Amino acid sequence: MNKKAGPKVFFALPVLMMISAITVLGQKPKPGNNYRFTIDLVNVVDDKVKVELLSPAIGKSEITYHFPKIIPGTYSEDDFGRYIEQFKAFDKKGDTLPVSKQDVNSWTISNANKLTKITYWVNDTYDDGKTKQVIFEPAGSNIQKDSNFVINNNCFLGYFDDMKNIPYEVHILHQANFYGSTALTDMDNSATSDKFVTESYNRIVDNPIMYDQPDTAVIKVGNADVLISVYSPTKKVSAAFLAEKLSTLLQAQGKYLGGKLPVEKYAFIVYLDTKPFSYSHGEGALEHSYCSMYYYPERAAEKLGPEFVDHAAHEFFHILTPLTVHSEEIQNFDFNTPKMSEHLWLYEGSTEYHAQLVQVQYGLMTREEFLNVLSGKITQSKNLYKDTVAFTAMSSQVLGVHKRQFGNVYQKGAIINMCLDIKLLQLSHGKYGIMNLINDLSKKYGKQKGFVDTVLFTEIGNLTYPEIKAFLEEYVAGPKPLPLEQIFNIVGVSYQKEGESKDSTFSLGRVALTFNSETGRVVVSDTSGMNAVGKKLGYHIGDEWISINGHDITGANQRTVTADLYKTSKSGDSLEIRVMRKDASGNKQPVVLRGTLEKYPVRRFNVLNFIDKPTDEQLMLREIWLKPRA
Repeated sequence: MNKKAGPKVFFALPVLMMISAITVLGQKPKPGNNYRFTIDLVNVVDDKVKVELLSPAIGKSEITYHFPKIIPGTYSEDDFGRYIEQFKAFDKKGDTLPVSKQDVNSWTISNANKLTKITYWVNDTYDDGKTKQVIFEPAGSNIQKDSNFVINNNCFLGYFDDMKNIPYEVHILHQANFYGSTALTDMDNSATSDKFVTESYNRIVDNPIMYDQPDTAVIKVGNADVLISVYSPTKKVSAAFLAEKLSTLLQAQGKYLGGKLPVEKYAFIVYLDTKPFSYSHGEGALEHSYCSMYYYPERAAEKLGPEFVDHAAHEFFHILTPLTVHSEEIQNFDFNTPKMSEHLWLYEGSTEYHAQLVQVQYGLMTREEFLNVLSGKITQSKNLYKDTVAFTAMSSQVLGVHKRQFGNVYQKGAIINMCLDIKLLQLSHGKYGIMNLINDLSKKYGKQKGFVDTVLFTEIGNLTYPEIKAFLEEYVAGPKPLPLEQIFNIVGVSYQKEGESKDSTFSLGRVALTFNSETGRVVVSDTSGMNAVGKKLGYHIGDEWISINGHDITGANQRTVTADLYKTSKSGDSLEIRVMRKDASGNKQPVVLRGTLEKYPVRRFNVLNFIDKPTDEQLMLREIWLKPRA
């Protein structure tokens, strides 16, 4: 196959077109020192890949080579150096130099001023089912000779002390029938090797690559070409199918952004696994500035489609935050001793809010469905997370004491941005909203300049209104719950904390649940509100669900399993829930809980409804809020 002729062409929609190479971020190296890597995907041994580095000049006698402890967007300490083997350093004669391993991620080389070359082997993370410190698959690596390679560069490439900001030149050797899907530019014309160049380590890590026999499509969105690349081992899902499902949303997002995107190329890279559950017990995506990497257990296309589109809606908006608006901590990210920014409410929260608002503004969901989405986020935030933890404190300590609160960025984080949007519309009489603020922050800072964490609220107040600064300080930097009733009233929406509907549904006991990230299971956290079903089952606080009526259950598939159960059941059917429970000695043992399925009236929490007779001002602001804005 002639690589430059491009992968197979799909014509699923008029907007789909042929992809030969997605080109973004390809830059000629600046004069002077650079890293020159070769990654060999041809001569694979035991699912391991050899990496060779022709070193930049080292001006001192000792230097340390590092792999990351953590990478942006993951909020977990993963220690990617665990997967590096046979690390060796050589001088120009080919003689080895002394190397000592300092910690799991670092190797110190003596006589470094003679260093010419480093070699090592990389093991893949997707097959690591042995350690508890598993890596979320979209941040990891897959090495399967003759079928697929997932190259997250943080798994394959490192950096020397204080030398992250010099060019990286990466050569990747591969089979002629393989194609590397990425947002980077392939800068050579070979059918069996690719060359990628970036200006820094941060940039190469920001751009994953997936190699396989290509299944790709492109959607034109405004000024940008958007690549969809899919690896589906049993061919259940195609790029053309996902592109067709995604196209309407992307066109709406393009209009939402004013028709001109801050990127010219973007890549959705999708890996599907034949294993029913991943080692990390998770699935989903990891965002990057110009692309996003997805991992799912393989399933029927029609089942995967809605979940992928939901995730993609969120990830695509990361081209706004943190690509064009971010703090100095992100601009100068420290991969081994990171300092986390205070503003996850902005990076993740605003992204999630945009992803939902665009759908109601452009008719992809009804207004009532949009209120239900907001209601669900409020309920999950209040039930699963601590509402009294200041969001800035949670954000800055997300690797430590507030690690379990991270998921709230997609719940309360989105609601914070909704409140901010409505407040801005109110104060400006409908002329200035959240996107206006993002655009103004982008102009002030942009891709190459980070803001100072501690002054962001002051800067926002200067760009908008003193009341906005006060709101952020009181409800985002402070512990107060959001004034939801007051905010919703601005746009003619009633807010009710709790109410009973005429509907009824099955119950699994009415217990509060949390998520154990180490086991991937849902955990019973509160039994104070248990109904008769829960009492008959006999839940204990700390019980971790293993299966329901014989169906394995995890945090990732809990909703699907219970929904399928409810569809096929009737009142009085037997209910068997298998849990892990600590015994008197503190050891976890499997316990089977038995009961019967019963229906109960549905109690609604955080109920939102449009007011029947809004004032003229409420109606005006509501229409501006929920319609496309010029």
